[in-house]
Amino acid sequence: MVDRIPTGIEGLDKLIEGGFPRGSLIVLAGSPGSGKTIASAEYIHHGATDFGESGVYISFGERKEVFFENMERIGLDFADLEKKGLFKFLDLMTTKSGAVSDTLGIALDEVRQMKAKRLVLDSFTAMASAFSNRIEARIILHLLEKLMRDSGCTTLLLVEVPMGQVGLGLGFEEFVSDGIILFETVEVRSGIKKRSIIRKMRGTNHNQNYCNIVISDQGLSLTPYLT
Repeated sequence: MVDRIPTGIEGLDKLIEGGFPRGSLIVLAGSPGSGKTIASAEYIHHGATDFGESGVYISFGERKEVFFENMERIGLDFADLEKKGLFKFLDLMTTKSGAVSDTLGIALDEVRQMKAKRLVLDSFTAMASAFSNRIEARIILHLLEKLMRDSGCTTLLLVEVPMGQVGLGLGFEEFVSDGIILFETVEVRSGIKKRSIIRKMRGTNHNQNYCNIVISDQGLSLTPYLT
C-alpha cells in the first residue's frame, strides 16, 4: 500500500488515487500564468492547516511580501502559518551565479531542521540557469531527490515551459522525477484556455485525460475537460 499525502488542490487527488506518494519528487511544469504558483501554495497550505505538516517554499523568482499578498487574496494566510512555525518562505532571488549550490544547501538544511514534510522549489528552471552546465544541474536535482526522499519530505518542483515548447525544462527532469503534471495555456477561438494533464505518477493508476484549470478568488481547481 502506497502512503499518500492529499494535495489540497481541488479536483487533483481523485485523479491520482488520493494524493502524491509520500517522499516523492513531483514536477509541476507549465507556461507562465497557468496556475503553478497557486497550485503549489495550496499544496503547502493544505498540509499545514489540515494535517499539521510543516512546509517550506523556496523561491528563485518572487519576493516573500508579494507571495504573501497574492496568496492572501485567495484566502491562504501564510503569515499566520509562519507565526505558528508551520511555514517558511526562503527568498533566493538574489543568489549569484556560482553560489547556487551553497545557498541551496543552506536552504535544505533549514528544511531538515524544520522537519518539513512538504517542499516547493520555484522554480528549477530559474535555479538551473545559474549553473555552468546541465551536468551540474542534474547532479543537484539527484541530490535533492535523495535528501527529500530520505526525510519523507514530498517535493513539488516547478518547471517553466514557454508556450509552444514541447520538451520540459532541461530535458532530464522528467526522468529523475516520480511524477509529472503539466499545466498548459492554449489558444482557442474564444481566447486562451488553461488545461492540465498528468503525464506520469509512479505507483499510481492515474487519470490520463485533460482537465480544465479554473482559477478564481477561491483558488484553483481542476474540472472535467470540455472541448
